[in-house]
Amino acid sequence: MAERDAEVLGVRGKRLSLRLLGSACDGCAGGCGGRCSLFAGAGDHGFELDVEDAGDFPPGRRLRLRIDDQALRRAAWRGYGRVLLGLLAGALLGHAVGLAVGGYANVLTLAGLLTGTLLAARVSKPHLPEPEILAAGTEIHLPAQGKTRP
Repeated sequence: MAERDAEVLGVRGKRLSLRLLGSACDGCAGGCGGRCSLFAGAGDHGFELDVEDAGDFPPGRRLRLRIDDQALRRAAWRGYGRVLLGLLAGALLGHAVGLAVGGYANVLTLAGLLTGTLLAARVSKPHLPEPEILAAGTEIHLPAQGKTRP
């Protein structure tokens, strides 16, 4: 589970501006598998998050952001798995067309591979899951989208 402490800098509409606190690798015992880069930035770098009732989070409030490992796996599947399937499907389709036409099977396989990969990447643009918002020092779950409470 990826977690990071943050402080609310300001609120604009439904958007929270946060300053990330501490190091991205705090609490990574035994390796984090790259999860520490999910909340990019530190110090003066900001992090913005859409929250349904952002006005309930006054500037200066400390929060903890958390992303579940299962949500990260689903995001990885959407980002990489679908593109891999597009690559394979495009290559197979291009090869089949090349065999049906009777020539240029290698060129059409390559064209199908590239087309399938690009289309799948376009359709499955990777989106990181929204982090849960926890009040600092508690274990109360506050979802990032909808019904958040300070």
